[in-house]
Amino acid sequence: MNRTFSYGVIAVICCAALGAQAPAGTDGINTDLFKAIAFRSLGPSVTTGRVSDVDIDPKNPNVWYVASASGGLWKTENRGNTFTPIFDEYGSYSLGCVVVDPKNSDIVWLGTGENNNQRSVGFGDGVYKSVDAGRTWKRMGLENSEHIQNVVIDPRNSNVVYVSAIGPLWSAGGDRGVYKTTDGGATWKAVLTVSPDTGVTEILINPKKPDVLYAAALQRRRAVGQLVGGGPESGIYKTTNGGAKWTKLTKGLPSVEMGRVGMALNPKNPHTIFALVTAQKGEGGFFRSDDAGASWTRIGKQIGGRGGPGAAEDAAQGRANTQARAQDWYRGGDPGYYNEVIVDPDNPETVYSPQTNVWRSEDGGKTWRIVPMPGVHVDFHEILWDPSDARHVLMGSDGGLYETYDGMKTWRHFTNLPLSQFYRISTDNARPFYHVCGGAQDNGSVCGPSRTVNRAGIRTSDWYSVGGGDGFQGRVDPDDSNIVYAQSQEGNLSRLDLRTGQSVNIRPRTNNVFGMSQGDIEAEVRVNRGPASEEGSAQDAAAGPRGGGPGGRSGMLGRWHWDAPVIISPHSSRRLYFGANRVYRSDDRGDSWTVISPDLTRNLDPRKIAIMGKVWPPESVALNQATTRLSTITALDESPLAEGVIYAGTDDGLVHVTEDGGKTWRKVDPIQGLPEFSYVTDLQPSARDANVVFATFNNWQRGDYKPYVMKSGDRGRTWTSISGDLPRRSGVWSIVQDTVNGDLLFAGLEFGVFVTMDGGAHWIPLKGGIPTIEARDLAIQRREGDLVVGTFGRGIYILDDYSALRNVTAQAISEEAHLFPLRDPYQFNELTQVGAAWGDIATPNPPYGAVFTYNVGRSPEGDTRLALNITDEIEKQIRRVTLPSEAGLHRVAWDLRGEAPPPQGGGRGGTEAGGERGADQMPGQFFGRGRQAGPLVVPGRYRASIGKLSGENFTAIGEPQSFAVVPLPR
Repeated sequence: MNRTFSYGVIAVICCAALGAQAPAGTDGINTDLFKAIAFRSLGPSVTTGRVSDVDIDPKNPNVWYVASASGGLWKTENRGNTFTPIFDEYGSYSLGCVVVDPKNSDIVWLGTGENNNQRSVGFGDGVYKSVDAGRTWKRMGLENSEHIQNVVIDPRNSNVVYVSAIGPLWSAGGDRGVYKTTDGGATWKAVLTVSPDTGVTEILINPKKPDVLYAAALQRRRAVGQLVGGGPESGIYKTTNGGAKWTKLTKGLPSVEMGRVGMALNPKNPHTIFALVTAQKGEGGFFRSDDAGASWTRIGKQIGGRGGPGAAEDAAQGRANTQARAQDWYRGGDPGYYNEVIVDPDNPETVYSPQTNVWRSEDGGKTWRIVPMPGVHVDFHEILWDPSDARHVLMGSDGGLYETYDGMKTWRHFTNLPLSQFYRISTDNARPFYHVCGGAQDNGSVCGPSRTVNRAGIRTSDWYSVGGGDGFQGRVDPDDSNIVYAQSQEGNLSRLDLRTGQSVNIRPRTNNVFGMSQGDIEAEVRVNRGPASEEGSAQDAAAGPRGGGPGGRSGMLGRWHWDAPVIISPHSSRRLYFGANRVYRSDDRGDSWTVISPDLTRNLDPRKIAIMGKVWPPESVALNQATTRLSTITALDESPLAEGVIYAGTDDGLVHVTEDGGKTWRKVDPIQGLPEFSYVTDLQPSARDANVVFATFNNWQRGDYKPYVMKSGDRGRTWTSISGDLPRRSGVWSIVQDTVNGDLLFAGLEFGVFVTMDGGAHWIPLKGGIPTIEARDLAIQRREGDLVVGTFGRGIYILDDYSALRNVTAQAISEEAHLFPLRDPYQFNELTQVGAAWGDIATPNPPYGAVFTYNVGRSPEGDTRLALNITDEIEKQIRRVTLPSEAGLHRVAWDLRGEAPPPQGGGRGGTEAGGERGADQMPGQFFGRGRQAGPLVVPGRYRASIGKLSGENFTAIGEPQSFAVVPLPR
């Protein structure tokens, strides 16, 4: 992480040797070509992200594996001092579990697809196995499981493995249930299948009698704005013959419909089993069996109030009294997000329930209390004890990974895991370097510099918080970078002045919205409360999780998405547009608002839409609990070329257009080639043509993972698909168009960033420097020509100066050599006064100086070499260096210095020695260290040419590129 750049002559940033190894393409423009155009990670580690599972090598407690919910798999061999990602090139970024074989530490199993059911969950592509301690992986099957919670290995035989597959969340079918292999994963058999709607979450194996296993079945389904968290098919099953036959356990368990069940057993006495059961009508709770599951008793009582989410959980599970109260049955947290049970291996009567807080019972489940953990991020998912030290415990939460060495009294946070899950990102126009801001899942909103003047790079301490809660769409005033807008869930928008630290909540409310009739205001207050209130049922509204007194929640208006869109008008930096079910406009930075649209959604009622084949009654398990509001605006933007041309898209498949600033709106429905009700993920009006708009849609919440990318050339009246050859199993989240070349588009997909040079006929994944990851949001920083990517699980990435891509054509790459245009480099002194440290790690700045991109179509023959020749305006030679000459695309950086003086003792030293050594460097390294550097060039215009160097004779190839060396603006 602490990568730094030293003074030198030339830096070989990256190169891609193609030749015969490149996959064949009709024009040579393919994935391999763009490996040289590598992304740069910004982190940050000031916020990390959700950890699903952790395992410690039982034979070497220094080795840990950390499975993140949406940031891949990480390994440490030194107890967390450093972590290395070891699954970046494979098919999934979302993980559910990781298990080290207790007999052979080289064997590691990995279940992909997060093991939760919340609104931000990703999906996987099966179960993987490594036989070399994580260096390489092979997918072993269950490609259609999508969500795997556990892998259990028979302690007698490592080839016998069980997998609990929850199955697809958004659709029926797939690989779901319990699967068994007896040949190390070569083949699998479904040994417990309930139905196409029901999978298995937890699976336990009796360590003393491994043919005895327990499985928790879960019937569940999620859709847009809907969730059913249980049903008649949920329950606990047992087998005594290795899965050949299963029996459903019922005695003492709830007789009503059940939901998710978390289970654990006493490893010293496996007849004792614990179960945290979600069920209807308040019958759920913590259950215990002391006869191997034959009978169960609800025993768990909580000591102290429920706190936080208790009322909502009570309502969702059918309990009449929704007030927090002591001595209630302990029922755990949101079953879609938590509900695991973890037993202390040294004291099995001590049982833990990780949820919003960590709850603990020290009497075998009879009573429960919150474990105080000051300074530790809430929302817990994993607890693991070090097998060599019972006081050393690892804890995984939405805030990342923590450890304690004193039995949970004090904690250390691992700030070297860049797992931030960004919903949205934006850039500002700050000098000398722009900043990037992002809203992260459960980790607020943060901003940080795209680069610094420090040679150490961008440190964790360079980042700063601008908002709390779950962070979502934020913006920075383009004319005043000290004014930052940050947003948390459901439209909670604030404005922060970085100079004073003053933050003001500016969400639209009854007291700051003008131009609405009293009737409209009352209607929008009811809309804010929820569907029951819209029907006029005050009793239902008060009982629901969104209930409130007169005026709603402090006079809140409208129906807001979890991630509501907000923009700053490109025509006025004081003007904001904000989307709920209507569009709101402010001309005073949010101090007051005007409604400029009617309800632009279908106004669907989630209670009346069938899911899993039927409309579920209100008392159903976890019905619509912890889900987004249905029928909301999810995408919003204004044309940068035509003021008042605004596009709005919804989660229920509508696009609306206004060409007069909101006076009138035109509905676009249907869109040919698009499934009905498709979720609008992004709208991008063209910066080159006022009539053109691009749109992206997802239908993944109906089990359809195809990417839908559309273009309209007549302001939304007609649309054409430009999805081209995008992969069929990768929904699309965002799209941006280059401001110079209208055919150059970038798309953020479920599994990476793609680029097209021909307007969408052919798409190419950009894989250099970026892992397999959900590219949730894209932004172009126009001044610098950078592409900024907000990923959901690996933080922020920047593709520095992508301008060369505007000119990558079949003709250009077929030439003997081609030098592409570049941006003007800044000249400044890199500072060395600060450095990175553990806990304040750094990500790299881009290389100092001028970065050149060139392509080699045919390598020179014989002793002829490629060289870069740099001259000033009067064609005086400033620098000549030899270049890597393998066929393919390359990037090199010049440090803005002239030729170095000859070394003492004779020899040419300058051009020849510098060039030779430069050509031999590995990517990212500089040569010339230890030698006296050449003089810095003066600011001004320069020209660079690529050509062939034979002896002292330089022959230019193609046109030179002109650029200016400019002082760093302050």
